[in-house]
Amino acid sequence: MTKKKLLIGTRTTAQFKRETLAAFKRAEAGLPGEEPIYRLYFENENILFKALSPKRMELLRFLRQEGPMSIRKLAINLHRDYKNVYDDVKHLLELELIKKKRDELLYVPWNEITIELKLAG
Repeated sequence: MTKKKLLIGTRTTAQFKRETLAAFKRAEAGLPGEEPIYRLYFENENILFKALSPKRMELLRFLRQEGPMSIRKLAINLHRDYKNVYDDVKHLLELELIKKKRDELLYVPWNEITIELKLAG
């Protein structure tokens, strides 16, 4: 089983386009892709930190550590209001940081998530 790694960071649209073009050129040349293959970029740090608030990060860590469970069970275990956990889960599902199994149980598909912030261009 391969480890699924996700890189989260910030990129401008121009930076993202350059990296995407470079990836296509590597693929056309038959060269292997860069690791990690999976990436999630935000326009700036403020948007990143809003999307990955401390409560959402706590939810991700707990779910990864404890394994698949329902929203209700998550809320109970995290001692949080169901509606707030539901809202966080909805957002994390949209970002594909968590996924749902057929039985509606939530899980984290990533073995490793790295957040990268560059302080200079």
